[in-house]
Amino acid sequence: MMRSAFILAALAVACGCSQPLKPAEKEEARRAELELQSVMDMASSRKVSPVEFELGSSRLLPSSFPLLDRVADVLLRYNRLKLIVSGHTDDSGSEGFNENLSMERAGAVKMYLVKKGVYPESIKVYGYGSKLPALKENSDRARALNRRVEFRITTRDWSTVY
Repeated sequence: MMRSAFILAALAVACGCSQPLKPAEKEEARRAELELQSVMDMASSRKVSPVEFELGSSRLLPSSFPLLDRVADVLLRYNRLKLIVSGHTDDSGSEGFNENLSMERAGAVKMYLVKKGVYPESIKVYGYGSKLPALKENSDRARALNRRVEFRITTRDWSTVY
């Protein structure tokens, strides 16, 4: 019993030891988050095309490049930050196909950003398939909104993320 408590305490210390951010680092993270949100708002309002792929494929459409270039610019200016890229699909197709496709699409986004100079270890990718829909409807509009890539900035150590 005592040994179990010691192991649990050691794990808690090891997992929770990320350094607290300094005020300047907090400000840098806040600014990067605001800039990234501004880029995503531009995509939402269609001032810039969102991240789009060929049908049933992880091949990025050229219309996605301006948005991804802006994301890369934010990451290059705030190079101590990390990016989480989450891929999502609609509910057409099998669950296995959708999970694989969403992961491949998130990976394609990562590869594009890496080619633009972003450090590969600063980006993590996740594929959720159709598990986390933006809209739980069966309309064409809902399916289109559910086919998406989301970005999230973090300052945490990767060992404490997910």
